[in-house]
Amino acid sequence: MSDSTLNPSDYQPPAELGRVQSIALVVGAVGLALSVLGYFSDQEQFFRSYLVGWVYWVVIAAGCLGWSMVQHLTGGTWGLVLRRVLEAGSRTIPIFAILFLPFWIGMEHVWEWARPEAAEDHLVQLKAGFLNKGFFWVRFLIYFAIWTGLAFMLSSNSRKQDETGDPKVTVRMRTISGPGIVIFVLVTTAASWDWLMSLLPHWYSSLYGFYFVSSTALASLVFLIVCAWWLHTREPLSGLFRAKYFHDYGKLTLALTMFWAYMTLSQFLITWSGNVPEFTIWYEARNTGGWKLFTIPLVIFHFFVPFLILLSAKLKQQPSRLVLVAFYMLAMRWVDLYWQAAPTWHENLTVHWLDFATLAGVGGIFVFFFIRELRSRTIVPVKDPYLKEVIGHG
Repeated sequence: MSDSTLNPSDYQPPAELGRVQSIALVVGAVGLALSVLGYFSDQEQFFRSYLVGWVYWVVIAAGCLGWSMVQHLTGGTWGLVLRRVLEAGSRTIPIFAILFLPFWIGMEHVWEWARPEAAEDHLVQLKAGFLNKGFFWVRFLIYFAIWTGLAFMLSSNSRKQDETGDPKVTVRMRTISGPGIVIFVLVTTAASWDWLMSLLPHWYSSLYGFYFVSSTALASLVFLIVCAWWLHTREPLSGLFRAKYFHDYGKLTLALTMFWAYMTLSQFLITWSGNVPEFTIWYEARNTGGWKLFTIPLVIFHFFVPFLILLSAKLKQQPSRLVLVAFYMLAMRWVDLYWQAAPTWHENLTVHWLDFATLAGVGGIFVFFFIRELRSRTIVPVKDPYLKEVIGHG
């Protein structure tokens, strides 16, 4: 693999992706079919479960866009070998705009401020200029227009790079990514206010947006580790994913796990020490009615367990072991997201079968389209000026 001339035909996606794509479609279809049945039996529960499942997967797709821009800015080879995965994930973002449409008829089941009785809530009315259905959907369109625009600008330039090898294209992608990553953080922060923080319209946290962005980065990163592990066991990438790349992924996971814990603790300390009833009610709901059984394990298993495991440099260099941590963290990301949303709707600890049906339904559709995009191009950017160095040392 030391030949400096890269032949695109040598870097086609693994044939096994087709089988995984078929499985994803079946899982998605079954999950959505069960979700539809759940809709007719309990509309309120359907929409609440669907929101958690939808947010879980959309942040992974959006996170791929964020990591793509980080890779362009840093030029790190850790991300270069994953660029096609990042681009494929970000190109699925428009699918989530379509999958959000059920909320057009079901907002009242999820967001308190969207219900008719909100007109009698003085505090909610003070925020009515922001929390109203019309402006909510306008913001939704803006978020997805920006995310999609950035994703396809980078993706189209990457395709042009494959066709021409023009070094100016590499510079252009870096130029887009500079302001793009700032815009991405701002848009993702605003989206977190709409989709999750406004579930309890009396509550507000100045740190919640950063907390959500860090969660987005972590969720998408562990998803990327799973993809990297799968690809590194198959040709043509078996020789490109070196141990040091997985070591980098592990270090990033450790750093983001620590940052998630820092943001979580900071938000709690600031909110609780302020002792303002409208703010502390968010934490009171998560420490009563059985939810405390969720809260304490979340701290232990989302922070302390992965933190201690990822301190091992040897583990981070072994893909077969690191991927187990990645799968574990994907599960913990759902637990954290559920903990953020569900206590707003349920006074007592409650987990419904629709929570898993909607998660599988949206996830299956995402993975199907993700693999479709991944199979549409060579598995690596064959004319990127830095790839020859990676292959030459493979």
